[in-house]
Amino acid sequence: TVGTWFSSNGAPVRSNSYLLDGAMIQGYGGTNTASMSGSTLGIEGIREYRVITNSSSAEYGMTMGSQMVIVSKGGSNTFHGSLLEYLRNDNLDARNFFDRKTALTPGRLPEFKRNNFGGSFGGPIRKDQLFFFGVYEGLRERLGVTTLSNVIPPSAKVEGGLVPQIAAVTRPLLALFPDPNLLPGNQFTFPFSQPTREDYGQMRGDHTVSTDDSMFVRYTISDAERTEPLSYPQFQTNRLSRAQFATLAENHVFSPALLNTFRFSYSRVKTAIVSPSGIIGPQYSFVPGQELGEISIGGVTTLGATGSAPNVKAQNIYTWSDDVFYTRGRHSLKFGGLINRFQQFTNNGTNSRGAITFANLNSFLLGQPASFRAVTPGSNLTRTYHYTTMGFYAQDDWRVSSGLTLNLGLRYEFLTQPQEVQGFSAALRDIQHDANTTLGPAFENPSLRNLSPRLGFAWDVRGDGKTALRGGFGLLYDIGNLGNALSAGAGATPPFAALSTVSLTTPTPLVLPLTFPDSAAGKALRTVDYLLQQPHMLQYNLTVDRQLPLNMAVALAYAGSRGLNLIQTKEGNPTVPQVLANGSQFWPANAPRTNPNWTSIELKTGAGNSWYNSLQLGLSKRLGKGLQFQSSYTWSKVLDETQGQLGVDNNASSTFGSDPTHRSADKGPASFDAAHNWRFNAIYRLPEFSSAGRVTGKLLNGWWISGILSLQTGYPFTPALQTNRSRSGVNGGGAGIDRPDLVPGRSNDNIILGGADRYYDPRAFTVPALGFLGNLGRNTLRGPGFANLDFSLVKDTSLRFLGESGKLEFRAEFFNILNR
Repeated sequence: TVGTWFSSNGAPVRSNSYLLDGAMIQGYGGTNTASMSGSTLGIEGIREYRVITNSSSAEYGMTMGSQMVIVSKGGSNTFHGSLLEYLRNDNLDARNFFDRKTALTPGRLPEFKRNNFGGSFGGPIRKDQLFFFGVYEGLRERLGVTTLSNVIPPSAKVEGGLVPQIAAVTRPLLALFPDPNLLPGNQFTFPFSQPTREDYGQMRGDHTVSTDDSMFVRYTISDAERTEPLSYPQFQTNRLSRAQFATLAENHVFSPALLNTFRFSYSRVKTAIVSPSGIIGPQYSFVPGQELGEISIGGVTTLGATGSAPNVKAQNIYTWSDDVFYTRGRHSLKFGGLINRFQQFTNNGTNSRGAITFANLNSFLLGQPASFRAVTPGSNLTRTYHYTTMGFYAQDDWRVSSGLTLNLGLRYEFLTQPQEVQGFSAALRDIQHDANTTLGPAFENPSLRNLSPRLGFAWDVRGDGKTALRGGFGLLYDIGNLGNALSAGAGATPPFAALSTVSLTTPTPLVLPLTFPDSAAGKALRTVDYLLQQPHMLQYNLTVDRQLPLNMAVALAYAGSRGLNLIQTKEGNPTVPQVLANGSQFWPANAPRTNPNWTSIELKTGAGNSWYNSLQLGLSKRLGKGLQFQSSYTWSKVLDETQGQLGVDNNASSTFGSDPTHRSADKGPASFDAAHNWRFNAIYRLPEFSSAGRVTGKLLNGWWISGILSLQTGYPFTPALQTNRSRSGVNGGGAGIDRPDLVPGRSNDNIILGGADRYYDPRAFTVPALGFLGNLGRNTLRGPGFANLDFSLVKDTSLRFLGESGKLEFRAEFFNILNR
């Protein structure tokens, strides 16, 4: 299903995964050309695209997700081009619920201005033989961002206010929190204009060597930067990215039945996330010589810079591919291979500045933390990994009869063992018993048995070309997607780097810089499972298509998948609970861990499962009498046991499961599960209003309208506890992992209130007894649904002096026109 996604301010987000005439891979193993701006520019350089969501041919692999194939534009024997300028601003926008008027933010709503501009031009260098096509697109945006933070009331900042005496170590930290400036409640807001800049350029040259040979070369560059606000004005995150891609492709026709395509490409992508604050000194630094870390207080918005910064990644990929197309009788055969050579550099600063969690405001004022963590000073946080991914396939589309075609394919793909080029690599090979890591590969290569069969069919049921039954099955793998896991492991795998974490069950005074007892110093790990399993997925679907009158068609489909060994982030060294007579688990204070040589271990492992089932209904009408439309409805459910290497975009629930020894405790709706999803888009070209002279016809003719309607149910989320009340020690006793108890008689039907100020009823939950997990399931509540209508009014005016197809297009676009 292809839809339009929207950012928090309602701006459309263009699709961010595609291939351009071959593999253009950005990020760590993904086909992602979106920059740090969140946009994919260069639309003027695209000739066509298609999205492959299931029943994929064996030629597609390396990932379990969908793939987007985009063909770039080339030149021709005539010169052609375009100029564009789009302006968006806030003049017609509605006020967001969070846009509150204060002395600091007196305007109706934050200022917003976005300029999209650029153009394209192409044509012949030598007629019938040599052509060029270039495109440039720029983005300049100033987006007013509203940030609301729960802060500390002034009455609590004085001696004898909330506590008899504020701890000396807390006073300098307390002064960093601003006073409330927004009523009701202890809330704080400040104005911020988020600047974004991106420049995109692409040049393509095509050469027809002979009737049997042709080739093209293309170079693409995208450079972007964005500065984002955090919860307080003294903290922000700067994001920068530069991506460069170069591709050379050659086609050779051996005969009308035999064609060969060869490609070579090189890509270089560099991203950087920095979050400087300048707040440093003995009264602020959790780690000597480092700026202030993160302060998390129950009921108060977290203060500090981005915890994962500084974070720098650079990646070079050399890609070779070759595809052979051969037609023989009823068989359309295709064979080929794809080889990617990865060179990945990472500098991961997660926890390098430290983090402290307080159960509540009282504990903060008294200087009594619940937990704290920091990377050991002197740790080496840089790594450079080299490895290669390879995929080879054979595909046969066999026309068994005039009404039946079978799609048969087999693919074999694998990666070589990732190697750290400077030898900075080690693994905890026996996670339950080893007292020390072992130098060598971070994990054993799990990919060497990755045979991927593909099976599909298409049947003309009645032989009249109007009713078709299609189906498919595939076993898919994720290959080369381990860059983020390797990056995480680089930050805290001894002997090159170490992490310390402490979880406190009794009131203990805070000391800065953070000090760790010998039992905890350097004993926490962030590492990859040495016995990592290969993530894979079974994907299957069945579709009935029916042609209808009036150029319409309807499709009814079932699509499902079963994910196995999905990458998870979980507690790798769980504490051992007592099992009571009734079968429940109880964690006493200081319960021993499975491997007593270590404390908490953040483990990247292939241990997750997912289940997806959906019913899909589509209705479409081809252009006729000025009207075309498409409707897509999906009723689906996706369950998992948590998954992901870096967390989820909507922060609906913790990436960590609450009980690492019982996966069923965390089985629930995935954080991206949307039960009902409907998209409807239409274009209507208005009839010619005038056949009169030039001026009248120019004004009245050439108008058309279009719209996109999006209706979707809300995503699930999980109420969570600020502290590790169960004493399970998951993620070192981190916040937001334990769940509360559900009050008997309460359910989603009577918990959700739906109000803007109080969306759900907190009285539906109680705090569990100390040492026990809550009984609330994961992702049991649903957030608000999504309803949006985008509308466009467009006029095309022909300009003959620009050639037969020259025209001027005026476009007025209204995003979320109903201001919902």
